[in-house]
Amino acid sequence: MSWPDLPSAATVASLTEALQSLGSVTVPTVTSLAEATGKPYRTWRDCHSLVTVSGSFNPLHWAHLELLACGVETVSADAGAFILSPNTIDKARPLGMDLSDRAWTMQSTLDWAGHHDPRLNRATLSGLLVSHGLYVDQARALRHACTNLHETGLWFVVGFDKIVQIFDPRYYTDRTSSLDTLFGMAGFLVAPRDEATPADLADLLHLPQNLPYATRIRPIALPATFASVASTGIRARATLGTTLSDDVPPPVASMINTRRCY
Repeated sequence: MSWPDLPSAATVASLTEALQSLGSVTVPTVTSLAEATGKPYRTWRDCHSLVTVSGSFNPLHWAHLELLACGVETVSADAGAFILSPNTIDKARPLGMDLSDRAWTMQSTLDWAGHHDPRLNRATLSGLLVSHGLYVDQARALRHACTNLHETGLWFVVGFDKIVQIFDPRYYTDRTSSLDTLFGMAGFLVAPRDEATPADLADLLHLPQNLPYATRIRPIALPATFASVASTGIRARATLGTTLSDDVPPPVASMINTRRCY
């Protein structure tokens, strides 16, 4: 595909229908963008090790791609995915890029990256739509869909701030039971965020209440230039008409420039 190609009206309609359908289901469910748009079946369901980056992707930027590449390389995964859920972001009215366009940029960026990043060219790369936003529900959906996943084959890539939140007891009525369930299904690959370092992660994992889960958490080496990247700043620069080639991959820049998303 050459850029600045954008999704056809039929593709947008199919993605919108899939997102709306997932937004109303009660059982955690996952589908790929390829399946939602009637494209040839991708082998992501047959993978043994899957690394995922879940986000709102408003917009998807270079740091998202770097997180996925670092994660796939760290655990030698045979599949990598971006995950978008309609139930975690802008429920009433999407701000900025439409959800269907965010979904399209996930897969188009992965298609581009598969030809340009040697860390990803041997992995099956998929944009996935998941009905639920919580990691435990996404893990359930992925485990159900990928029956060949190894016992320790499912990984979420997160920043240090997110793993701190996952361990925060304020989010649970029964912390131990909830974390036992989550870490029984998935592990976490943790990237530095802002000023946080691998030493900070080690200190967090050595707390007595976190030690039982330490084996399911691994640090990844994210270049320092990506540690503070956020979509908020990119949206602000896009509003000012700033060139975004240093911020986002080519398919995303094409979408932003053509649709005038921000």
